[in-house]
Amino acid sequence: MKIGEIIKATGGRMVSGGPETDIDLSKISTDSRTIKEGDLFLPLKGNNFNGEDFTGEAFKKGAIGAFVTVHGQRSTVHGKTIIQVRDTTVALQRLARYRRKKFKGPVIGVTGSNGKTTVKDMVAGVLSSKFNVLKNEGTKNNHIGVPLTLLKLNDSHDMCVVEMGTNHHGEIRLLAEIASPTVAVITNIGPSHLEFLRDIKGVFAAKREILETLNRDSLIVINGDDEYLSTIKSKVFRLMRFGFNAINDFQASGVSSNGTGIRFILNDRSNFTLSLIGTHNVYNALAAIAVAYSFDISYLATKKALSEYSPANMRLNARRVGDVTVIDDAYNSNPLSMKSAIEALAGYPAKGRWMVSADMLELGQAERDFHSMIGETIAKSGFSGLITFGDLSRHTSSRALECGMDKNRVWHCSNRKEIADILKRSMDSGDAVLVKGSRAMKMEEVIKELSCKP
Repeated sequence: MKIGEIIKATGGRMVSGGPETDIDLSKISTDSRTIKEGDLFLPLKGNNFNGEDFTGEAFKKGAIGAFVTVHGQRSTVHGKTIIQVRDTTVALQRLARYRRKKFKGPVIGVTGSNGKTTVKDMVAGVLSSKFNVLKNEGTKNNHIGVPLTLLKLNDSHDMCVVEMGTNHHGEIRLLAEIASPTVAVITNIGPSHLEFLRDIKGVFAAKREILETLNRDSLIVINGDDEYLSTIKSKVFRLMRFGFNAINDFQASGVSSNGTGIRFILNDRSNFTLSLIGTHNVYNALAAIAVAYSFDISYLATKKALSEYSPANMRLNARRVGDVTVIDDAYNSNPLSMKSAIEALAGYPAKGRWMVSADMLELGQAERDFHSMIGETIAKSGFSGLITFGDLSRHTSSRALECGMDKNRVWHCSNRKEIADILKRSMDSGDAVLVKGSRAMKMEEVIKELSCKP
């Protein structure tokens, strides 16, 4: 894209450089530490940093130019393109919206309380059997990650799959305005980010913002078993439902699991196999199947792609550590995903099953009740032991004890090394442990400790 067009899209002003200079939008970088030769630096401003302070460093690494703000660097730099804007984050979003409008292919937007990344990856994997698909890297699903993904669109791409996350009202609306999805997938509605969204009705309102930018040719794919999503009706958009109930367009039945794999029957006709832990992943697969069907992907190709799917890092990844199995679900946590993880561990083939449960954050005034509820669920699951971590998780271990768990098999730890030490001396050969907590709890460090040789 020519600089003149970038200026038009962002509402910026050229300080130096030429309007006819061509810029590869995929080479716009917001991180001076990873700048490569030929990149265009777009510095962002956070609570504790100002990216413009690193513009000089970006130039030394070979950046061909940079965005600056009206309050930042104003001087020209010989041989560099300088574009001045009021706000670099807004400029990034405007540029991504402009690029999206130029792209003629479909965009699939995925949101929901749980399963967003899994569904996004499954959808992209299935569609890739027929199309060239762009998707978010990892969980870059916010007001920065989604625009950066869209800037990578080029003429070789047939379609794009973007995950959209939120913890405040209006954020999904902003992302939908930028990405203009033609297909909207909502996985489920559960108690997440209640500190900001207040209650589950607030979560539902925030997630359904993705529907506001759809047009008459759009498709909505929703969990028809979900109490809130099942209320969505539309005479304007196409609507597909997935789930276990008979009302769904894509219905799973005959679900069976051996702990390390899942089988189910789709619409009483087609057998599917997933190499995943946790039967909740059937919902994720159904969402991907529905999207694949809308793009005329054959069931044979869909089956193959889903059977080969492996989960993203820190999402129910099971691996052997010595003579025990560690199930890493440390990426994040909320009551719904914690319940699914407990069910997955309960069904895992192991001699003994251990649970490490850390704080679930951003749950607002009900945070104690949610942690107590998890303690009761764990106590009823018959696990060999429970280790909790974090101030809120004291309520988890306390409730587990109240519900009859052996006091010699319940610990509350003050640090992650202590957790690993207890597991090392308490677990037997053939046991399995599941480690889970909100992102800020950094429970992957427990797994690192477990992996360290004595």
